[in-house]
Amino acid sequence: MKNKVSRITLLAVFGTIIFLYLIGNIFNVPFLYFKIFLNNPLEDGSTQTGDIALLPIAIGLVVGFVVERILKTKEK
Repeated sequence: MKNKVSRITLLAVFGTIIFLYLIGNIFNVPFLYFKIFLNNPLEDGSTQTGDIALLPIAIGLVVGFVVERILKTKEK
């Protein structure tokens, strides 16, 4: 049963992170946005820049913690 709890927890974490990044990209919400541009010149002439919000990752970890606690209490 422990394996099932960890699978559901990981699914909740990654599902929440992906969902929040999608919402940020679709509706242009800056604190949920994930974007990578090729703009800034590097030493070899190529360009690259990125902007990644950390809030979806934090919310995903909190959701995972809550889901794990709920599943463990239902397991008992």
